[in-house]
Amino acid sequence: MLETPIVERYVVAEVRRARDGSDAPPEITERFQGRAFTLHELEVRGVRITSRRGWYLANGQDWILSVQPTL
Repeated sequence: MLETPIVERYVVAEVRRARDGSDAPPEITERFQGRAFTLHELEVRGVRITSRRGWYLANGQDWILSVQPTL
């Protein structure tokens, strides 16, 4: 019997500017909104994962992504 590996999926709950903690503009948040990703899929999109946080460089700025597992 073949076992299907469990793939944990995550949602990006919040995107904030790393420098001052302000909200990200819509063009940044829309890249992640409403979808669940594996950690690999986030890394392919350019997100560097550290613990439950992700770092994303776009528009010449660093963004902090709050990453949470889906239920």
